[in-house]
Parts: sequence; structure tokens; C-alpha cells
Amino acid sequence: MAAEDQTPRAPANPEKTKKRKKPKKDKWGQPIAAAADEPAVQQVHETPEEPVAEAEEAGERSESYECGKVVASGMPYTTTEEEIRGLFDKFGPIRSLQLSRFPDSGNFRGLAFVTFESDEVAMKSLELDGHKIGNRFMRVERCRITASSKRQKMSEHQSDPEKLEGCLSAYVGNLSWNITEKDLRDFFKSSRIASIRFAVDKRTGDSRGFCHVDFEDDESLEKAVGMNQSELRGRPVKIAYAIINRA
Repeated sequence: MAAEDQTPRAPANPEKTKKRKKPKKDKWGQPIAAAADEPAVQQVHETPEEPVAEAEEAGERSESYECGKVVASGMPYTTTEEEIRGLFDKFGPIRSLQLSRFPDSGNFRGLAFVTFESDEVAMKSLELDGHKIGNRFMRVERCRITASSKRQKMSEHQSDPEKLEGCLSAYVGNLSWNITEKDLRDFFKSSRIASIRFAVDKRTGDSRGFCHVDFEDDESLEKAVGMNQSELRGRPVKIAYAIINRA
């Protein structure tokens, strides 16, 4: 009878046999909706306009350039200062022209720095980029402000040495490698010069780019120092009171 009373059971539904997961709750005991039940939310990242502009300005500041100055490179070593001036002065007046030279020989190394009276003229001179000079193609670009140039500008704005009692000598720097005593005497023609002492390399005998000029009187010294940053053979010359070594 027991066997007859037993009725066959329907096969178990696998979906119903799955264990129900307990709903997750947060730390306050509230149920957390499942990810599938949550509506899809599209995240929109708004990009503020002002910071972008600031970033662009910061990028421009990081690529700062010296006003009115360009760098010409890739020129043949035989190029002369007159030839370089002839190329650039057609765009406007040149304030200074500085040729880079090898320290051991003093020969031109194919690199020059040209400073114009205005930044507008300097931008026009960029047309020379790719110009063929001799058997080489010259490159002309704006002169970037580097750490060394910043230090140089800072040193230029620092106070010069004070004039000591009895000083009749001046330091003259940033001279051209081929400067002569006659050039300096003509440059200081309004002053009475007693002597000129060039600084030379002991090993090669070449000029080190500066000298000391002894004057005959105080008035001549003051006139010379007043010519500081005047141009001599295309370069702004640094003129200051000489530091007297009392040792």
C-alpha cells in the first residue's frame, strides 16, 4: 500500500532549484541594487575651457624666445661675418651679430646669433631658413631662451663692480676673436689710453675674448665705462671698472 500511495514527482526545475542570493546591503542595512537592475548612466567628463587656455599659455611660456634674436646654423666654416651681415641686413637693421667659434682655434664653427632692432624684423628673417650658402643649406630659427641665457641676462642686470680708490683700469669683455689694439684705441678715441692688456690662452696664444684697458686719467675711465654695451665689430661690449688685486 505504501508503494501504491507514492505518486511520481515532477522533475525538479533547475531554475527554481537555484539558491536565491541574499540582497547585498550597505553599512546602514539598506539593500544595494544589482548592477543589472541599475539604469546605465553615461559618464560625461566635462572639460573646462579656461584650464585648457591656461595650459596652452603655459606651453607658449615654456617655449619662450629671445625678442628680436634668431639663430643661423649649418653654414660653411669659411663663411665670413660680412657675408652673414649681407644676408640678414636686407630685412632690417641689425643690433648685433655674434659668431660662434671653436675655442681652440678661434675659427668660425658655422653658427651665428643675429639680433635685430625688433621682433617683427627677426620673424621676417626666418625666410632664410633653407637658404643655400656655399654647398650647404642654412637653417634659421628663433632663439629659444635657455637656462644659460637666463643666467647671462641675470648677470647682465646684476650690479657691476664698484669703483675702487685709485682705479684707472676697465674690464672690456665679449670681444671679437680677431679684435686688435687699433680697434680698441679707435673705439675709445675720446679717452686717453695708457696701455691695453689682452687676455690670451697660455697654450695657444689666442685671445680669450676680453682685455683690460689702463687709462691716463679718471675722466677717460668714466667716458669708457659710459660706453658699456656699445657695439664693436658687431658685438655688444661689456665695459666695467676693473677689479684691483691688492694681493
